[in-house]
This record gives sequence, C-alpha cells and structure tokens, in this order.
Amino acid sequence: MNKNKLITYLNNSELMYLATCSDGKPHVRCMALIYYENTIWCCSKSNRLKVQEIKHNNLIEICILTERKKNLGSIRGNGKALIIIDPKIRNKLSEKIPFFNNYWESPDDDDFTLIKLEIDEFMFQDPDDKQFYTIPVK
Repeated sequence: MNKNKLITYLNNSELMYLATCSDGKPHVRCMALIYYENTIWCCSKSNRLKVQEIKHNNLIEICILTERKKNLGSIRGNGKALIIIDPKIRNKLSEKIPFFNNYWESPDDDDFTLIKLEIDEFMFQDPDDKQFYTIPVK
C-alpha cells in the first residue's frame, strides 16, 4: 500500500465521520473534512457538543468512506483533536474552508472553533484490492 494513494483519497474527500467520547459513551457525527498541508482539519460552532467533548477528552477516531469503480473501502484514523486558538492559523485555515462565510463573520468570531486532528496511524481498506493496510503517519 502506497501512502500517496491514501493522500489522494484524503485530498478528494469532503466528508468524514468524527467519533468522540463522553462519559464512556461514543458519539459519532458527520463532519466536513479539510485536508490542508498534510493535516486533517475540521471546524464547528463553538457551542456544539463535540467541542465540549474534545475539551474534556481529546482522543478521537475518524472514518472516511472511499469508493473506486463502485467498490467501497474506508480510511480510519485515531489520534487527538486539538482546538486551535492561534490567530494566524485560524486566519489561514478560514481562507481554505469553502463554506466559512456561511457560518462565521471572521476567523476571530468566538463562535468559530478550529480543530486540528493529529492522527497517529491510518487503517486503510483499499477499495481496489479490498485488503487492509496500517499506515503510520510518521
């Protein structure tokens, strides 16, 4: 399995499922995926439950569906979610989020939470050969 193939899927994916955990219970939701500079990002309104869960316990897992020639596969990754408060990073990423202006006035908006996902490793089921591959990030 080639890491470049994984990156191609990440570059072309618009959605992911993000799992957090609160009080010993998992919570999964569909999120917009922003893949920029070899990092997975997402964002949220600040009052959403996922933001509070990440503040309390930042361990996460993501799942991204992949498809090729009507064959399905998936990319899973586990790691940590970091809430980014650095104004320079928030400004830079707000310009990369196509729907940003539909939800927030500016990167300084208190209701804008930027989340960086630091994935430790990916588990990839290739839709071409249906095999499972573990791909370390580093």
